[in-house]
Amino acid sequence: MDLLDLQKLSDFDFESLCKDLFERILGVRLEIFTSGPDGGIDLRCIGPGREKVVIQCKHWMKSGRSKLVNHLIDKELPKVRRLTPTRYILATSVEMTPAAKAKLATEFQPYIVNESDIFGIDEITSILRDHPDIIRKHIRLWLNDATILEAAISRNIIRRSLHLADEVKDTLRTYVPSRNLRQAMQFIEENHVVLLSGPPGVGKTTLAQVICAHYASKSFELVEVSENVEDIYKVWDDNSPQLFIYDDFLGQSSLGDKLYKNEDGRLLSVMRRVRREPNKRLVCTTRGYILEQARQRYERLDRENLDPLTFLVDLGTFTLEEKAQILYNHVHWSDWPTSAKENFAQPETYRPIIRHRKFNPRALSNLFSVPYDPEQGTPKSQVMAVLDDPMAVWRHIFDHQLGDNERRILVLLFSVGSESSAASLEQAFLEYRAGSVANFRNGLKVLEGTFVKIAAAPYRQQVEFANPSVNDFMLAKLANEPDWLQWILSNPYSFDQVVHLWDAHTGPCDVEAPVKVNLMPHAAGLERAALATLDRRETASHDKAGRLVVCLLIAQELALSELAQQVADRLSIQGCVYDARNLDDIPHLIRLTHESRYARVRALHESVKLEGLTALFNRDRQECGLFKAATYALQLSGFVDPFVKEEIIQAADEKFKAVLDRHLFDSDGLDSSLLGYGLDYVRQYGNWQERWPMASDFMTYPDLESEDGEFEDSEEAFDVDPEYIDGDAYLIMSSLRIINGA
Repeated sequence: MDLLDLQKLSDFDFESLCKDLFERILGVRLEIFTSGPDGGIDLRCIGPGREKVVIQCKHWMKSGRSKLVNHLIDKELPKVRRLTPTRYILATSVEMTPAAKAKLATEFQPYIVNESDIFGIDEITSILRDHPDIIRKHIRLWLNDATILEAAISRNIIRRSLHLADEVKDTLRTYVPSRNLRQAMQFIEENHVVLLSGPPGVGKTTLAQVICAHYASKSFELVEVSENVEDIYKVWDDNSPQLFIYDDFLGQSSLGDKLYKNEDGRLLSVMRRVRREPNKRLVCTTRGYILEQARQRYERLDRENLDPLTFLVDLGTFTLEEKAQILYNHVHWSDWPTSAKENFAQPETYRPIIRHRKFNPRALSNLFSVPYDPEQGTPKSQVMAVLDDPMAVWRHIFDHQLGDNERRILVLLFSVGSESSAASLEQAFLEYRAGSVANFRNGLKVLEGTFVKIAAAPYRQQVEFANPSVNDFMLAKLANEPDWLQWILSNPYSFDQVVHLWDAHTGPCDVEAPVKVNLMPHAAGLERAALATLDRRETASHDKAGRLVVCLLIAQELALSELAQQVADRLSIQGCVYDARNLDDIPHLIRLTHESRYARVRALHESVKLEGLTALFNRDRQECGLFKAATYALQLSGFVDPFVKEEIIQAADEKFKAVLDRHLFDSDGLDSSLLGYGLDYVRQYGNWQERWPMASDFMTYPDLESEDGEFEDSEEAFDVDPEYIDGDAYLIMSSLRIINGA
C-alpha cells in the first residue's frame, strides 16, 4: 500500500480520515464539526479534566506550503486564541518542512505543545501504513491510483479494457460504499460469479467497477469482456488470478444480436468453469427485464438456476446519509462554479434531493458532467428536474446546444449499435452527405466527454456512448421523432443499421424500457434499407448467413415479399449455408425456412436443411466440435435423421465419459474448455444425474469459505465496506460551504 494519494480525497474524506486516524493515535472519541462558521474547529475532544484538544484538518489542494503557513498564522491563529485549547494539533495534506513546523510551533505557543503535533502528508501516510484497517475503510485512499489498476489490466484484450483503469478511477471519486457493495462482495466471494441486475441507473456498472478495484488491489488481472465470452478464453491463464467483467452481458437495451451468438451455452460453461477455480472471478451486469427476457427465450438459461448468483442492486438500501455523500461527491468533483456548489450546503437545497423518490446516482452523474448553465434555473431546480426526468439533461443539450452535425453523428452512432470505429462512423457520415470530414471531426470533439467517449484501440479509435442513459435517450428520440428514423432508412450505410433498428422494434417495452421504435409505418423503408445493404459485407459485422436470418425475421413479421424473394435468391446459391461463419445461424435458417409464410422460401427448406446439417455435423467433429454437433442434433431433433442423430450422440456420450474420467483421475494437460462444452451438452438430458453421476461434482459447487475470515456476517469483521460516513447529512453537505479548504 505504498501508493497512497491523499490529494484524491475530498475535504470531507480528509476530515473523516483524520478522525479515524487520531482516534487511534490518541485513544479518544473525537467530535467532527462542519466547515464554515465553526470557530476553526474540525475535530475536538474534551477530556475528563476539561482538557480541550482541537485538531485542525487542512486539505490544501491548490496552494503551496508557504501560503498555508501564512493562512494559518493570519486567519486561524486568532480563532485558536479565542478557543484557548489545551492542545492544538494540525493535520494537513501538504508536505511540511522542519523550518515550517518550527515557525508554526513558535507562533502558536502555547497551544501547539511541540512540533510533533504538526502532521504533514509524509507523517500521515507513514502512520497510515501502520494501520491498514483504516486504509481499507477509506476506499478512495487505496483504490484510486491508476498505477495499481493499469498494472492489473489484461494487455491482450483491446478496446475498452485499455481504459478500464481510468473509468474505475473516475468511479471511485464519487462512489459511496453501501450495503449493496457488502452483499455483492459476499456473493462473489462465495460463488466466484455474480450477476448484478437491476433497473437503469441504480449503479450496476459502478458497483462492478468497485469490485474490480478491490480485486486489482489483491493482484488480480482485470479482463473486460467487450464482444462475447470468447474474450475470456483468449486470455485465460490457469496460474494467474483473473477477474472478468462483462458489462451488459445480455445487451444494453435489449437482447439484440445475442440471439445469434449462442451466448447462453458459452456463458453457462464459463460460469461453471470460473466457479471451480479459486483464482478466478466473473462479474456480469444486466438490466432486470433483459435477464427475464433471456430466460424466456433461451431454454438453457431457463433450466439453469441463476438465482443464487444474481444480486439485485437496490437504491432502497441507501440511507439518507449515504445519499448525501453521493450528492456531495458529485458536487465536489464537478466543474460547476464555487457559488453553485456552495448552494448545496443549504438544507432547503439538498434535503428534497436526497429524499426524492427517484434519487438516482446516474442522473446526478449525467447532470454534473456537463457545464453549469444558470439559464436552466437554480442548482436545486436543475437537480430536481433531472431526477423527475433523467433524460432532461440530454434532451436540453441535444435540442438547444448541439448543431446539426453533432445530432447526425449521435443518430448514426445509435443506428450502428451505440459503438463504432471512428473511421467507419466518419465514412457513414460522408455517405449520408451529412457534412465534410472537418464537420465530422469537429462535431465528434464537441460530443466527447458528454454524449460519447473515445477509446484509442490498436490501429483505430473506438467511439461509443458515454453511458447507457445516452443510448436510452437516443432510443426515445427515434421512437418519438420519426423524421430521424426516415433519415437513417433513406440512405443506409451498413446492414448493422437494419439489425439494430430491428432490435429497437422487437425489444421489450415496460417500466424499465418505456419506449421502443415502431417500424410498422416504415416497413417499406426498412425493406429498401435491408435490400440496399444486404450484400455490403465490408460494412457489416454479420456474415451473409447472419444477414439472411435477420431478413427472414423481418420479412415474416412485416410481410415483406420482395425481401423474402431476395433472401430466397441467395439461399439457392450452393454453399451459402454451409459456409456460415457462425454455426448458430444455421439452426435459425433451418427453422425459419420451414415456418416461412412464403412458398418459395419454404421450397428451399430441404436444401437449406441438408446443407446446414452437413455443416453442423461434419465441419468440426474433433474434441469440442463433437459436443457442439451433438448439441445441435438434440436442438434440431425434428429435422435430423434418427440414425444420424443416434450416431452423433453415441460418439458424444462416449467422448464425454472419457473426458470425465480423465478430468477426475488425470487432469494434467486437459483443456478445461472441453469439459465445459461436454457439461453443456449433457445438461440437455433430463436424467443427466443418473447417466453421469460423477458429473454432478462439476455442475454445482459448495459455497467457498471466506478468505482469512474477511467476508463474515459481522460488520466489524467486514473490512471492504465498513461504516463510511460519520455524522448526518447536514454535516456532510455543510462541508461544501468552504471549497477545497480555503
